[in-house]
Amino acid sequence: MTLDEQKAFVEAYDNTFCDISKNRVAKIVSSHINKLDLSEFPVYELTSVIDALGTWHYACAWQIKQFQKVIA
Repeated sequence: MTLDEQKAFVEAYDNTFCDISKNRVAKIVSSHINKLDLSEFPVYELTSVIDALGTWHYACAWQIKQFQKVIA
């Protein structure tokens, strides 16, 4: 996940949930992507952000498949 993609996700998360600060969400995403220790974050923050991130990745993959169908 590129830095621009991470920023886009943080914006989308903030516009949808906004219960965790953007900086905190960005730190969770960056730590998760870079396989760093996540123990500093409360479980409710991790589950919210990581679940949303999984949905984000699924939606991106679906959209790529749609583009591939158009190109083919």
